[in-house]
Amino acid sequence: MPFNNILQNIRRFTSLSTQEEKAFCALLSIRKVKRKEFLLREGTVCNFEWYVNSGCFRSFYIDKKGLEHNIYFAIEDWWTSDLYSRTTQEPSNCNIIALEESEVVQIKHAELEAFMVEVPAMERFFRISYQQSLVNQHLKNLRLLSMNGEERYIHFREKYPQLAKRIPQKHIATFLGLTPEFFNTIHARVLRLR
Repeated sequence: MPFNNILQNIRRFTSLSTQEEKAFCALLSIRKVKRKEFLLREGTVCNFEWYVNSGCFRSFYIDKKGLEHNIYFAIEDWWTSDLYSRTTQEPSNCNIIALEESEVVQIKHAELEAFMVEVPAMERFFRISYQQSLVNQHLKNLRLLSMNGEERYIHFREKYPQLAKRIPQKHIATFLGLTPEFFNTIHARVLRLR
């Protein structure tokens, strides 16, 4: 079945009946995404929630000086979207782009909202998922305030070893709030200590 992975992901937090799973799968479509292809561009409204079957994505914001700031990454078995744009139906302030050849399962915003009304278990799944996302964002903000750059990088490598191997260093640097030059110094020092 093409949607086994996404169903397994949902089963971590809730249970759907066989009929509910079939109804949910009927709303899904698979999208192949080429490296450097955008799922979402700044200025457009986000109308989808995406589950990553394979590949790697980054979400980033471009400031007034034209500098990119990475907000988060998404790999296999993770979800990605712009919650702000999808919820408010306002244009997005960020971009989501594939770092690798990828495949996502996508569901339209309106269909997902209607399904959550019909199936409270699905609303429970997304509530728990969003809560975890908010907790992770809160902890990231605390690390930015309480850890120095080297500590943030070591924490990132330990918590997300698979990301540290797949994501270009310049993207990790901006995610951690570091300049590429400072990141290179830290990266070299951390590798020497390993």
